[in-house]
Amino acid sequence: MRIRRLLINHPGGRTTDFRLGSEVFDELPSMFKHVVGQPKRAVFVAQAQTDADQRETVRRSLVDTGFAVTEAVWTDEECAPALASAERLFAVLGSVGATADDVLVAFGEADLLSVATFCARTWCGGMASVLMPTTLDAQVTCATGMQALDVPAAPAMVSLEAAPSLVVCDLALARAGSPESVKLGYVHIVASAFAGSKNAWDRLGRSLPHLADPAANALGDEVCGAQTARRDVSKASSPSARAALNYGTVTARALRACLGEEVPAYALLAEGLRFESRLATAAAGLDVETVFEQDDRLEALGIEELPFSLAVDAFVDALKAAQFTRSNRFLLSLPKKPGMVRLASVEDDLLREHAEAYLASRAELLEDGE
Repeated sequence: MRIRRLLINHPGGRTTDFRLGSEVFDELPSMFKHVVGQPKRAVFVAQAQTDADQRETVRRSLVDTGFAVTEAVWTDEECAPALASAERLFAVLGSVGATADDVLVAFGEADLLSVATFCARTWCGGMASVLMPTTLDAQVTCATGMQALDVPAAPAMVSLEAAPSLVVCDLALARAGSPESVKLGYVHIVASAFAGSKNAWDRLGRSLPHLADPAANALGDEVCGAQTARRDVSKASSPSARAALNYGTVTARALRACLGEEVPAYALLAEGLRFESRLATAAAGLDVETVFEQDDRLEALGIEELPFSLAVDAFVDALKAAQFTRSNRFLLSLPKKPGMVRLASVEDDLLREHAEAYLASRAELLEDGE
């Protein structure tokens, strides 16, 4: 597969050079050449689980481009999306005298890339960064967003708009990732297409049968399509429209608080899309056939409904807590139709009615599986 290139223009005039394909490591020197005007220093941080030969290829490519490279290989724990991880990376940048004219390169999963994004955007007021995501979920999201960082007593509260200088995606790495990371990537693709446009949603429907086929270009098409959709959302003039990528996330956070850390992130986000789409039929006028269409697409991607048992009061309280930790208003990003996801107010009675129906269906799944 040839290497595809997109230029993602962010609000504020920043641009991300997005490259996606296979065997991208062969082209790294030519990609690195244009990241900064005059190569001098590069800090290269990678997760320990990444391939050692690939790490060496990245390091040598930076050296060949003219950078003096400082390399750090971190464990998964060190890569956790937390302010403590950012402080650790700031210490590395400070130890080598990195400036705004140097580059930070990160190679790994979404956690590490989020830490690198935060550090690059804030070090010396902003320095160049190169993100090399190894999982599908990170490839879909890292060019346009970051996972919020934890601080003591306030998890996932520190974030900013992502605008890396260069993103390099090898689809072979994404396909070889864990089943959980692939499924999370699929859910992000579904959510991005829904938020993006009717054309994006229709294209996803045509691509579904071919996403898992390495010989087809369908997965690459959808990852690139997600960049366009997510960029368009971030550049919307309305604050309500810019919140479209929050679709499903409030419910996902609420379910995480209720069900614990053992439930995979992809399952929680998929359940967020399922519950909030049903809520949208009453609160935002979403057509019920579109809800079933979304269900079918998630099912076709191997993302089944999650069986669990939960009290209605506990779920509703968790939903409100998840939203009120980030806003003083209980507004959810609910779809009116594909390509139109907007903030909507939901009355307590309506929220409880849909919560009861949703939780009853999940309890039935649990009973059927026993």
